Amino acid sequence: MTGRGAAAAVAVVLAGAGAGGCVARDTIAADGDAGVDLGAYCADPAAAAVLVDGTCAGALAEDVFRHAVCACQALSLPGDAATDGFDSRVAPYAPGGGGAALASRLEIDLAGGAVIGGDLIAGAGGIEAGATLDVGGDLVTSGGLGRSSSAITVTGAAQIGGAVDVASLDVGGTLTTAPGATLAGAITAGAQQTAAVAVPPPCRCEEAVDVAAIVLDHALSNHDAELGLAPDALRAVAGDATLELPCGRFYLDGVVGSGAGTITLRATGRAVLVIDGDVTAAQTLAIELAADAELDLFVGGTIQVGGLRLGDPARPRALRIYVGAAGSINVPAGSTIAANLHAPRADLAISPPSTELYGALVVARVAGGGALTFHHDRAITDAAAACR
Repeated sequence: MTGRGAAAAVAVVLAGAGAGGCVARDTIAADGDAGVDLGAYCADPAAAAVLVDGTCAGALAEDVFRHAVCACQALSLPGDAATDGFDSRVAPYAPGGGGAALASRLEIDLAGGAVIGGDLIAGAGGIEAGATLDVGGDLVTSGGLGRSSSAITVTGAAQIGGAVDVASLDVGGTLTTAPGATLAGAITAGAQQTAAVAVPPPCRCEEAVDVAAIVLDHALSNHDAELGLAPDALRAVAGDATLELPCGRFYLDGVVGSGAGTITLRATGRAVLVIDGDVTAAQTLAIELAADAELDLFVGGTIQVGGLRLGDPARPRALRIYVGAAGSINVPAGSTIAANLHAPRADLAISPPSTELYGALVVARVAGGGALTFHHDRAITDAAAACR
């Protein structure tokens, strides 16, 4: 199946629906007003996906995915945690890279040992460290820094707006503390000064992406009709199903599944898929990307599925997911996430014992036990390059 041009087709494959596991293949009825001719929209193979309102999808991603993890509320990680970064345009992931910040608009609580391969940024709630905390960039908070048993090393500078109560704090650059703040523990720094500390909100949260408006725009103007895609194509999936999406803007009115199996969304071009409502399924949700394909997925509701297999760890930059609803997005044990997820009103509930995530997260909170490792694909910070 080709990923470009109006001659491409969208296929929905429902497996196991008939006796003896026969496969039924249907080209489904068309609906929707394309607004912009699909051939014209996809004429430039290098062009980035553009939303109905003219927004470059890559520019939107570049704006919101600035950190490995950013919590719009408090961030509490009960186990060991680590972040590192890589650039998927240059080479596949390798451990130990920098440029992978961990941030929260409120406080950060790191109960276990933590190795942060970039900046550590918190709001007025401050930072509570575990037994050890190693920060590869700068440490910045408008609140305090503790626990009294913590050994903390900061490669860069540190700005702390509240009290410091640690076993030890070693800052390679300049340590800035607020006037009148109490300092307790063995503290060393390349230089020290006293000044007011103010921290701008590090996360681009609800104000950054209006998912409801994007859903409405694409319900009225999409390329479903040109490719034979019905909005209810995945409203009643039993077992396995695959939806292939070439270049274009597509709309579904929801995804509902039951039974065992996998619901697969496979992008073969630069695609935008907008889902009005929830993605609710007992099956695993898998999102696959062909070589050079990209997908921007907007979900007006929430995502609750039996498992997650999202994206390609070699190219996390190519998959961007925006979730509009509040609540909790569960990440069952054994899931794979190689994507950039923006869900500022939702908690990400991660099942133990341990999870690796590739890409970037902007969520209300991260919940769950076990060790967590976040590999930030820094290529997302230049996602708008094709728009320029």
